Amino acid sequence: MDIEHRTSGETTAVLPANGYDGRERGGEFIRIRGARVHNLQNIDVDIPRDQLVVVTGVSGSGKSSLALDTIFAEGQRQYIESLSVYARQFLHQMERTDADLIEGLQPTIAIDQRAGSANPRSTVATVTEIYDYLRLLMSRLGTAYCYQCGTPIRQQSAEEIQTELMQLPAGTKVMILAPMVRGRKGAHKDVFEAIRKAGFQRGRVDGEVLDVGGEPPELAPRKNHTIEAVVDRIVIREGIEDRLAESLNLAIMHGEGAVLAAYQVRDPDVAGAGQWHDRVFSTLYACPNCKINYEELEPRTFSFNSPYGACPVCEGLGTREEFDPELVLGDEQLSLEDGLVLPWKIDTPAQAKEHRAELADFLAVNHLTWDTPYAEWKPAVREKFLRGNGNGGAYGGRQFLGLLTLLEKEFATATKVADQERLATFRGQVVCQACGGARLRPEARNVRIGDKAIHEITALT
Repeated sequence: MDIEHRTSGETTAVLPANGYDGRERGGEFIRIRGARVHNLQNIDVDIPRDQLVVVTGVSGSGKSSLALDTIFAEGQRQYIESLSVYARQFLHQMERTDADLIEGLQPTIAIDQRAGSANPRSTVATVTEIYDYLRLLMSRLGTAYCYQCGTPIRQQSAEEIQTELMQLPAGTKVMILAPMVRGRKGAHKDVFEAIRKAGFQRGRVDGEVLDVGGEPPELAPRKNHTIEAVVDRIVIREGIEDRLAESLNLAIMHGEGAVLAAYQVRDPDVAGAGQWHDRVFSTLYACPNCKINYEELEPRTFSFNSPYGACPVCEGLGTREEFDPELVLGDEQLSLEDGLVLPWKIDTPAQAKEHRAELADFLAVNHLTWDTPYAEWKPAVREKFLRGNGNGGAYGGRQFLGLLTLLEKEFATATKVADQERLATFRGQVVCQACGGARLRPEARNVRIGDKAIHEITALT
């Protein structure tokens, strides 16, 4: 039996199985001394690390005994012994290797090609407990982002906010604002009344500072508006700390935990007023824009086997049993008239009439007919056809629910066993639309380290 390792396709060394060429340098080799597994007779060998190693030899020379029953078995044993008693019960451990010395093995995960646990909640990462370390890592070092607007979510105390503002250049003009309305339609007369009752005379409406002490400004009720109460206007300088602290506390109280600082940045090369910049702070673990509150990040936040972290739609499985578009739809060259929707191919005249009525408004709005081949439909129209309007929009006064929802209603209301069995053939395990197969709730999917969320890390090779 010979052991050779190759670099870039060229043989660089051949080591006799019972020899030692004296080139051992630190951790460059896996050292095996006195291996006596099966037909190995006190074999001593050094195998180069970080190389492609090929074990060759005639039948019975001990290739498998060395590679699998000695090196692999010892690597597996060392790894499994580092796991908890609970995890060990799921892993098959080989017998202890009969050898005097084996050293230089790297940490290894060995996965047998055999049927493992059938539990859909069990993955390689959970069984080996690597996922436990990942959950801890994400909860302690991950950066949370709002799952609606993408704004980083960070909890800050009033003292931390004050410290950051005091670091602005001396002489910087700052407005301390309390967010009252963020991008909502309406005239918002009640908001202006609340600003006046709080004792503030000015507000910033859609970026413009206005006097709100008298009659409230007239706002277009059908447009989105952003309104902030102007709590204080100060200039950064020494001795302003107490006043700034009081103003920040007022803004935080009226802004429900959020405060906005608008500060002026002057260009020394340009005379006149400088440009104003906004910076939002939050004392809560919440998005300052969308007002979405996050619970404090914990390891269980990232567990799809816990109700605190699992996707509420698929309950942490990543898939749901529902109608599969690939099973429901026929060839793309077909039209609705030709039988594109396979469950509807054996419709009775009454059912066909009902289905035509359900799709009539959708087809008319999208300039389609029953004879238009599916291949000619735009991707966005196909998505609406399958799942309906995401915002619950209506077509011609009637809301279109989407083909898959219509089939679900038919399946749920079918009274004949034959109809239920026929429709069931078009159902399957489909990737959850809510989490995209990530298994986690939105908060967990939007915590990142190195621009990757935990489900993206576990999807890496």
